[in-house]
Amino acid sequence: MKKTIIILIILILGGLGAFRAAQVISARKEEPKRRSPMAEPLVEVVQVTQGLVEEKITRAGDIMPKTQVTVYSKVQGWVDKIFGREGDLVKTGDVLVTLDAREAQAAVAQAQANLEAAKARLRLVKATAAEAVQSQIQQTKANLDLAEADFKRAQELYEKNFIARQQLDEARTKYNVAKSAYDLALNSLQQKTWENEIALAEAQVRQAEATLKLTQAQLANLTITSPLNGGVTKRHVDPGTMVKDTTPILTIMDLAEVKMVVNVTEKEFVRLKKDQPVKVFVTAFPERTFPGRIEIITPALELQSRTAEIQIAIPNPGYILKPGMFGRVEITLRSQPQAVLAPIQAILNQDDKDYVFVVKNGQAYRRSIQKGLIKDTAVEVIKGIEPGELVVTSGHSLLREGMRVRIAGKQEGEKNR
Repeated sequence: MKKTIIILIILILGGLGAFRAAQVISARKEEPKRRSPMAEPLVEVVQVTQGLVEEKITRAGDIMPKTQVTVYSKVQGWVDKIFGREGDLVKTGDVLVTLDAREAQAAVAQAQANLEAAKARLRLVKATAAEAVQSQIQQTKANLDLAEADFKRAQELYEKNFIARQQLDEARTKYNVAKSAYDLALNSLQQKTWENEIALAEAQVRQAEATLKLTQAQLANLTITSPLNGGVTKRHVDPGTMVKDTTPILTIMDLAEVKMVVNVTEKEFVRLKKDQPVKVFVTAFPERTFPGRIEIITPALELQSRTAEIQIAIPNPGYILKPGMFGRVEITLRSQPQAVLAPIQAILNQDDKDYVFVVKNGQAYRRSIQKGLIKDTAVEVIKGIEPGELVVTSGHSLLREGMRVRIAGKQEGEKNR
């Protein structure tokens, strides 16, 4: 009986052991199935997008007048009146200053009188010159006829010894003189020598006209006008002041368009273009943006600093921008409207080489990339990935090439992309 009981106990214990062993084996078989999802790293991903990327530089500078002139007098004189004061807006041609004009007005009047006299003489010469030559011919011919008759009579008397040799010689001399005068008069008629008198009179008229123009110009120079549109920023003299051509009178700034002058590096310099649009921000108007353009690019760099100077032209309607205001100019060096953008957290680097992990069909793949510009929290990727792909932004540390991953936020069993 005891033996039977012992056998039953052994059988029961053996059955329990076999059952436990079967449970352990079954549990070990099921464990990989239960643990398999947990072995896939959990990652966060973001879709690669496209957007505008711009490479910009910012430079600070002062607002300056694009054009500034100091007005001088062309002639010496006493200041009579000043019409421009500090702050006045003037236009080209507006009268700014007049000088005492009494002496200049008298000189103009004298020059006008001289011109009228020269014209009158010219008219007289033209009317009488030819007649004077004809009259001279007639007069010299009469003198010649008389001298010739006297000479012939003297010859006859000398041959009869009624007069001395000296009297004959005197008659001959008078005849020769009269003949020379007559020949000269005939030559004047043939050569029209009166035309020389007319030419001389005409030259005197031209000289008088030139003198009149000169005095009129001197009179006009006593009225000083504005050479440009702008504002008067400085008055240097008062009425009653004696000024010369070296005496500054007024300073005028053209404020319709102002400028900023800034420096750029040699790498930036070669990427700029004339008339390239820029944006200008002024401290006095923090909420406004003013359009501008690159008007002047110096052709050479400064040797010590290796920088170049550029001039920005800024339209200034209403003259709200004042010289001396502080501002900054924003210049776009490159603009890419459809740049490929990836989150900055997705970019990894190993041995100075950039790469990302791309998730495709639930697996992670390493891609080498070439970075471009950084825009806020995104990086421009020039090559290596395409828009729409998923890049890992968190959970990189456990990833290996081709490893299956779980994407955070997706339910277990949901198909990974």
